[in-house]
Amino acid sequence: MVTDTSKLFLDRGQGETTFQASGEFWVWKATGEMTDGKYDQVELITLPQAGPPEHTHIQDELFYFLEGTHRIKIADRMFTATPGAFVRIPAGVSHTWRNIGKDAGKILLTFVPGGLHRGAFETVESIS
Repeated sequence: MVTDTSKLFLDRGQGETTFQASGEFWVWKATGEMTDGKYDQVELITLPQAGPPEHTHIQDELFYFLEGTHRIKIADRMFTATPGAFVRIPAGVSHTWRNIGKDAGKILLTFVPGGLHRGAFETVESIS
């Protein structure tokens, strides 16, 4: 079996970048198409006060906070996440986050299984 090694190493800033209306840049490091559906991985750059509406996914979502201060709501609980914090959100659990700092933040997100995230918002509400 021949492996295409062209997308196995991505340097800083590399990856397909998309901008969400919620004020976030998503830099796709790995997609379900690349991983045979095993996972997606995204470097998420959050602008100050940016974050998505409350939502659920049909896959698990793993957060590793790299930069900034974020408020994250999981079901009915609120947490403050700073660099080094890790959050696991099981499939079907309502959640949202917001960058509450004055500078851009950065989060490493992993979705398991992969290939399902793009367009997979199922519930839309806002966080206060």
